[in-house]
Amino acid sequence: MARVGRAIRAFTWLLVAAALLFSGTASALLDYDYERRPPHPSYPLGTTVIAIDLGNTNSCAAGYAPGHTESMFHLCIPSWVAFPDDGGVLVGEDAMNYAVVNPDAAAFSGFKRLLGKRVNKLYEGGFVQTVIENLPYKVVEKDVRPHIQMETKDGLVRHFSIEAITTAVFAKLKDMAEAHLGRKVQHAVFTLPQQYCSDAARYAVLHTGKDAGLHAMRILDEPIAAAIAYGLHGKLRDEGNVLVLHIGGGTAEASVLTFANGVFEFLGGDLDPFFGGDDFDRNVMNYFIGLVRDKYGRDISNDTAALRKLRTACEDAKKTLSDMDRARVSIESLVDGVDLSEPLTRAKFEELNHDLFPKLVELLDMVMSEAELKKNKELVNEVILIGGSTMIPKVRELVRDYFGGTKELNTKLKPDEAVTFGATLLSHPTASGYPCMGVNNRYQIGVATDNCYAYDY
Repeated sequence: MARVGRAIRAFTWLLVAAALLFSGTASALLDYDYERRPPHPSYPLGTTVIAIDLGNTNSCAAGYAPGHTESMFHLCIPSWVAFPDDGGVLVGEDAMNYAVVNPDAAAFSGFKRLLGKRVNKLYEGGFVQTVIENLPYKVVEKDVRPHIQMETKDGLVRHFSIEAITTAVFAKLKDMAEAHLGRKVQHAVFTLPQQYCSDAARYAVLHTGKDAGLHAMRILDEPIAAAIAYGLHGKLRDEGNVLVLHIGGGTAEASVLTFANGVFEFLGGDLDPFFGGDDFDRNVMNYFIGLVRDKYGRDISNDTAALRKLRTACEDAKKTLSDMDRARVSIESLVDGVDLSEPLTRAKFEELNHDLFPKLVELLDMVMSEAELKKNKELVNEVILIGGSTMIPKVRELVRDYFGGTKELNTKLKPDEAVTFGATLLSHPTASGYPCMGVNNRYQIGVATDNCYAYDY
């Protein structure tokens, strides 16, 4: 009962904060009756609910067609948004293709980290500035919020909020899901990294989802979604522990969950907001920038178009090296008169990124210390790897070594799809025989005794 009480109070505070945002009346905090417990609304049978995961590199949507729960659809797009001169909006592959023509009119990789942030907020300002310094495009302050600066081919400067760019991604995923299903989609479960789950980030997701035509049924912590995707709520013994390592395009997060009395609870979590696949790509890019300069006498370090081409080629080579020992970085017409075609071995890739791998071990140490399990690693029963960069063989090797080679890593699901897979199962728990699950509070997932519900944000 104590846990239920805490959950209700947490939800109450969420409603109060929303009221403050819209009314601006601080006295609402004083007048609120904490004993008024809102009901747990459930959405009607037959409602089409999709799961959406906004990623730094790729964003995905997944779900089931009503009445066809034998198979799940899963759709992913690059997290790219471009604003052409004609006033339209391009998302995903279309935005990437347009960036070849006008690289100054596209946003990609990393804007998620600025969602819900304010430039002048005391405890956020430093983080925001560091993010801005590491992004490959210009970000400016406008109305205390970060805005991405874009430029038309004619030199017209325009500014777009992070929320507007996120809305474009959500709207694209919504359109793709509707085209796949052949029906309207108006409800979604959204996922966020546990370390990003501040009220501001959640409000930003709620409102960008609404602007995209999607009502948020639930906002779910990514590590819990991953644990559900691997069925650990049915596999773990009581008080069993799981470590979830997520290394995406721009960030890395590690969480330790325990499963007790039918709920997942966080024992610890740590985030490195400046360690991810982009950093691996950047080191490889710097190597090839030097190679082009030495071999061809061309300096492309400030050539935006050439760098976009090189970034894509280096990322493709990194993916190839996940399965093979050798890849080739090939770019036709990198710059005028230069067609690049050079080998890249896995050994060379690891050498170029030798400075990044210790960050992984440090991240694991931090989360295990917070969970008070660093000296008792054997108490971690399961290890889940999610995020595209966990496919790097050296990353998997280091995680295995960290646990003394005794843990079998959960990697069967595609690392970019595991989060949306788990979120979809929670949205349609009867579809695959999963138990009826409900959100108890922002940090727990518990079993609902009567029906499947989600807090109606």
